[in-house]
Amino acid sequence: MRILIWLGALSPLVYAALRFSVEFHPQVLHDILVSIESYIHVTLTKIPTDPLKFLSDLVGNSALWLLAITLLLTPLRSYIGINFLKYRRLLGLFAFFYALLHALMFIGIDQQFDLIGVNHEVVSKPFIAFGMGAFLILLIMALTSTKKLFAKFRSWHKMVYIAVVLIAIHYLMSHKTITLTHVTVVGTLFLLLALRLVKR
Repeated sequence: MRILIWLGALSPLVYAALRFSVEFHPQVLHDILVSIESYIHVTLTKIPTDPLKFLSDLVGNSALWLLAITLLLTPLRSYIGINFLKYRRLLGLFAFFYALLHALMFIGIDQQFDLIGVNHEVVSKPFIAFGMGAFLILLIMALTSTKKLFAKFRSWHKMVYIAVVLIAIHYLMSHKTITLTHVTVVGTLFLLLALRLVKR
């Protein structure tokens, strides 16, 4: 199961590597990718027109869905009797990993590590402030996720509920137009959050 989690969690990076290595694909690999595109709704044979936005969205969405899966584990055990809780830490760390990449792209690439500029963006753009708040919570949870520290800071991990709300707001506000897909994503997050709060 751990192998499947690793493979699934790292698949967004494989997808990104394929998208950005398109110019270096041998013809045989190119033909395979074209064949894959006919079965699934992804584009592998064209480099994104806005690489930074593509990567930022990819890792941000990956963090969101991995966090959603960690929220799903408790309802699975409570309502269905399937116990995958021993994998929650691994999934949570992968969610943090992608959140870290998402934050580093903003701080390191977009703002070029200009802390004054970062602070200005956080203060002037609420959706960035919500995202940064969620990231700091995930950072605290990641740093206290070892067995020894988790036992000491277990109550701190309840902040994940706050993080989910902040992420949902950040996600919605980052889009100029709110579509049914965006509402469905946020609705899914809140549903999983509610199920976890009811059955802990």
